[in-house]
Amino acid sequence: MVSFWIDPTLRFVTAVAATCVAFYVARISKRQWQTNQEKLRLDLYQRRFEIYLRVLEFHLALLEWQDEPKLAVLHRPFLKAFCESKFLFPQKSGIHDFLGEYNERAARVRAYKGRPDLSNEASPEERAQLAEDQKWMRNLIGTLDKKLSPYLNFDSI
Repeated sequence: MVSFWIDPTLRFVTAVAATCVAFYVARISKRQWQTNQEKLRLDLYQRRFEIYLRVLEFHLALLEWQDEPKLAVLHRPFLKAFCESKFLFPQKSGIHDFLGEYNERAARVRAYKGRPDLSNEASPEERAQLAEDQKWMRNLIGTLDKKLSPYLNFDSI
């Protein structure tokens, strides 16, 4: 009579134990997925913030017009940030296009300021273009903050 109950009881205990193990494994898998999502979110934030910092460093060096070699050294990280922006921000954000326009304007300012002996001989069109570029660049930080803030607001990423 005892052996009649041992087999079903053993099967029941085995089924309950297997169900508990499966449930526990599912909870661990869900937690790992959540952890990986958070890591991805943090990594994306850090990559985007690096772009922001590279643009700011280059921009401040350009505004202060520090020695040309330092500016050239900062231009490479800016170009890298410009290229990365194409892949780290959606096309509709306009960030890549904005940084492309900044790159063109910065190149004109660098070329103009890099030849101080010739700046007096610049044509009125060149001077007008330089004035427009410098005016546009004065607003860069505010515009950059506005464009990047949806992607650098850590709570909404």
